[in-house]
Amino acid sequence: MFAGTKRQFFSVFLVVSLIVSSFLPLPFEKVSAEEESYLLKVLHTNDIHSSIDGLGKAAAYMEAERAEADFSLYLDAGDVFSGNPVVDLQEGEPIIRILNEMNLDAMVIGNHEFDYGQEAFARNVELANFPWLSANTEVVDSEIPIEQPEPYFIQEMDGFTVGILALTQTPPATAPAGIVGLEFHPYAETVEEYAYIRDEVDVLIGLTHIGYGADRELAEQFDEFFDVIIGGHTHTVLHEPVVVNGTPIVQTGANLSNIGNLSIEIDADTLDVINVEGFLQPVDELTETNAEIQAMIDEYNAEMDEVLAQVIGYTETGLSRDERYEQDAPLGNFWTDAMREYVQADMAFTNNGGIRANIEPGEITAGDIYTVEPFANEVMEMEMTGAAIRDVIEYSYNRRNQIDLQTSGLHYTIFTDEEGNLVDVELVLNGEPLDMGEKYRVAVSDYTATGGGGYDFVGEVIQPSAGFMTNAMIDFAQSITAAGEYINYESEGRISVELYEEEAEEAPPQPGPPAHAGPPAHSGAPAHAGPPAHAGKNGNSGRE
Repeated sequence: MFAGTKRQFFSVFLVVSLIVSSFLPLPFEKVSAEEESYLLKVLHTNDIHSSIDGLGKAAAYMEAERAEADFSLYLDAGDVFSGNPVVDLQEGEPIIRILNEMNLDAMVIGNHEFDYGQEAFARNVELANFPWLSANTEVVDSEIPIEQPEPYFIQEMDGFTVGILALTQTPPATAPAGIVGLEFHPYAETVEEYAYIRDEVDVLIGLTHIGYGADRELAEQFDEFFDVIIGGHTHTVLHEPVVVNGTPIVQTGANLSNIGNLSIEIDADTLDVINVEGFLQPVDELTETNAEIQAMIDEYNAEMDEVLAQVIGYTETGLSRDERYEQDAPLGNFWTDAMREYVQADMAFTNNGGIRANIEPGEITAGDIYTVEPFANEVMEMEMTGAAIRDVIEYSYNRRNQIDLQTSGLHYTIFTDEEGNLVDVELVLNGEPLDMGEKYRVAVSDYTATGGGGYDFVGEVIQPSAGFMTNAMIDFAQSITAAGEYINYESEGRISVELYEEEAEEAPPQPGPPAHAGPPAHSGAPAHAGPPAHAGKNGNSGRE
């Protein structure tokens, strides 16, 4: 009876085994075409801005992720330069060499790739082991050092192809001298020009440095043309893909705070993209480091430590850029005072977008100066009429209905209506209204003086390149320190925005003076007019 039971059990087991095996693939046999798919891993960064210190961890993370993936790419969405003097004082070479070792597959040209000038741009392109892409950039002057960039890049994978179409900010926000001889075409027009690529690849990635808003507009204009858009420029943090009109859009923020990690699933039969997922990996949460990459970073940092660690002054107040879009900022006041002193001008201006960081209370080092001004802009000296200066001030506010020019020497008040639109301006120099017909010596950033930000500084150029703004600030700080004084600054009323008061309707005579109509006329010198008075160690409350 026991033997019969064993035979019955074995028979049942055999039948069950045959039934189950009919649902499983045989050894070494592929899953059916309907169920099989490819998985492409895409790691991405954008707006690194010379932040090399985290690249050792980033390299280790990417290396591990790519080792586990059958198919992978590393793409960068532009602006690898400008933001760290260790890189910027060597015109970008350190980060290009590091990205070479990290096996970057392709990069779109960002606006700050032009910051070091065209010769440096050409050198860095030559040094890079990866393509610098831009479909909407055209070289129209064959005499410039920059060669025509490739519009796209196609990567052949084992079973499918990936296309990467790149777009650069139009026009790039950089010093105009960096983009002489180049034209930058509209985004949608460029996509239409290269629409044929869609039929030549299985996966099409838009690699853009045009900003999140422009990426969304592209997705709205072109129905599911791109399988994903990897963007940059606006420093937008998207923790997962945002789908707009069927197109996923991703961006990691800035300064290597995050690494983007995308998974793109492709149907192996139809070669259609069937799913896109992604997330951000914060770099400061990583623990593993690529030893070779870190050794490169440590060497570059060590080379610059001696220069950047030099103490050039002390500040009790700190030098803040906060509230610079509403009024004069302490750092803006120091900065423009340094420019004005550097060329002994009547007044000086610098744009808010170029002021990149605060300086905390305590020691001020040369490295701090290079951090707040990473663009290697120079001081340009001009002679301008009061009327031309007024035009510049009006334009500076009308750009976005906010303050954009920090100032030294000239004090100005913006009068607006209730909606914030400019109605009038008041300009005061040394306590007196600016003479529209008089000529004044003006120190200004060469970025804005040559058309950056759309500015039009009309006048005679006295010195096109008087010296780097970083040098002007370092010299100024050292002169204050040599006099035994702190570099103390505050917001001083150099710039203000006030509501314009309409002229009062005629009313019966009243005792006393008549009601004031229109913008107030300042009597005498406004607070802190004229050259700065240094505040020393006796506790005086700031300096101009």
